[in-house]
Amino acid sequence: MYVTSLKLYDEGEWKTRKHSKDKRRIWRKLHLTVDVFTHKAIAAGVSLVSVDANKVLPILLNPLRRKIQQVSADGAYDTKACNHVLKNKGITLSIPP
Repeated sequence: MYVTSLKLYDEGEWKTRKHSKDKRRIWRKLHLTVDVFTHKAIAAGVSLVSVDANKVLPILLNPLRRKIQQVSADGAYDTKACNHVLKNKGITLSIPP
């Protein structure tokens, strides 16, 4: 399983970049879990930009009923809290350098 986040821009952000006008921006993060064998998204969540990845990881993993052996994630998930959650579930964390 691979876990990552994606920052989404709203219309105001696009207009600011195109027309150089300062406007209040609203950002969201999309957290995805993808099965590496089937390439299907198995869980997803949207959060505010201020929410850390270590708070979203348990929310993504808890409802899953499948056996997960390894989680590959980006550096945002390299925290003690994420490592603790995965260790309790018997899951190996793999973060590329």
